[in-house]
Amino acid sequence: MRRAINNILLLVIVGVGIYAYRGPLLLMWREVFSQYFPCEKPIAYSIGSFDARFGISKEEFLRVLAKTEGIWEKPITRELFVYVPNGKLKINLVYDYRQEATEKLQKLGLSVDDSRDSYNILAARFKTMKQEFETQQSAYKILVGDVEQRNDAYNAEVTRWNKRGGAPKDVYERLQEESASLKLAIVGIHTVEDELEKRRDDLNALVTVINQVANNINVSATEFNEIGKARGEEFTEGMYTSDRSGQKIDIYQFNDSAKLVRVLAHEFGHALSLEHVEDPKAIMYRLNQGANTALTPADISALKLQCGIK
Repeated sequence: MRRAINNILLLVIVGVGIYAYRGPLLLMWREVFSQYFPCEKPIAYSIGSFDARFGISKEEFLRVLAKTEGIWEKPITRELFVYVPNGKLKINLVYDYRQEATEKLQKLGLSVDDSRDSYNILAARFKTMKQEFETQQSAYKILVGDVEQRNDAYNAEVTRWNKRGGAPKDVYERLQEESASLKLAIVGIHTVEDELEKRRDDLNALVTVINQVANNINVSATEFNEIGKARGEEFTEGMYTSDRSGQKIDIYQFNDSAKLVRVLAHEFGHALSLEHVEDPKAIMYRLNQGANTALTPADISALKLQCGIK
């Protein structure tokens, strides 16, 4: 017991000595302090990078963060987080293909939630959209082939008449009409190409979200995995990271404020050094498949254990 007390006192002395150093040793000291005195000092957080394309103001985001704090603080009546403009834990809104995919689906009139019904609806819509895309793609290939044949025939005839010194007036006028017609056909091809590209983007967005929902409800989406793998990364709504560069929570995707609160709450749990729990309804369950924004007994038990509360 005396050795343990001496070790803690030594840590305090060393910590005071290196506080002004503000280097790697300070980061180590913070980690040691958190290990021996968990939950004694609130985690100071601030807003880091903030992408306005998420459609949420900083004021509203701060209100969501305050609500998220309460999820962890109220059950044990202890301040665990505090907003400070230069807080060390940076909360970032990172806009990339994940949020873009969600917004594309909303524009298509598809609402998304983490349920098997939602997954089935999205999968059925994918099959329909894929069939429509393949039909249009086949028609596009036929159109391109027809225009290429006409263009080859046109160029061949123009070459022949040029070798003869020029075409008669009626032939020349016909060739001029064909040239104008070919130009219009090429414009039409570009229009179809743009439409196909849009449909392809919609399909990719749908696959991205299908894989997200499949992951969250823990079902296999083998049929869509190959397309999803093309992106080279797993769909993650949020992620907590702590390394030599500091602590941060990156938020990549949310459908609404309720989903944002739940994703933030999960990552706040990791910031408290909590691991995943086995309760599927818990905030700290490994899959974000629940709808509740309150701690379950499993969450509270893990929190009390971490904070040394009986």
